[in-house]
Amino acid sequence: MKVYECCDIESVTKKIYCRECGQEITNEREVPDKGNVYSYTVIHVPPAEYAHLAPYTVALIELHNSNVKLTVRIAGEVEIGDEVELDEFVDGAYVYKKTS
Repeated sequence: MKVYECCDIESVTKKIYCRECGQEITNEREVPDKGNVYSYTVIHVPPAEYAHLAPYTVALIELHNSNVKLTVRIAGEVEIGDEVELDEFVDGAYVYKKTS
C-alpha cells in the first residue's frame, strides 16, 4: 500500500498539493498492508446498499511503519490491538482480516 507524505502528514489517498504548505506532494513510499485495530464498531443497521452485509464490523486501523489510520471493513470479529492484514478491496472498500 502506498502512503503519501508532506509536512509530517501521511495519507493513503493521493493528493496533488499539501494542505499545510501548499507544495506539490512528491514523497510516496510503500508500507505493509498490515496494521493493528485502533477502534471498531459493529454495524447492525446499515445503509440500504450494505444491508446484505449486516451485521458487519468497521474498524480504524493503524498501519505498520506509518502513522496512517485507515477506516476498513473487518471480516470476522476483532478486539482493539489485534493485528490485521488486507484481505481484499471490494466496491471501493478495504476489507481486512485478523492475522492470528
